[in-house]
Amino acid sequence: VVRVNPQYPIRAAERGIEGWVELEFTITASGTVKNAVVTAARPSRIFDSEALRAIGKWRYNPRIVDGKPVERKGVRVRLRFRLEND
Repeated sequence: VVRVNPQYPIRAAERGIEGWVELEFTITASGTVKNAVVTAARPSRIFDSEALRAIGKWRYNPRIVDGKPVERKGVRVRLRFRLEND
């Protein structure tokens, strides 16, 4: 429902570095993200903190089972960090 884009790290932008971060997390019964962890990244550690910060602000419609919202574990996403061409 809500997706916040991560900030591009200034030093990475200045150096022309692009990459991606894969994250795994749980969507709570209220639709928030918890327990987000980086499972892979290229290059490693350059974009991790910004990816985690952004994913923590995401909101989802929770999964409904038997009419009640439940947690959904093991959700995975890949955030790409690309510089815009002028």
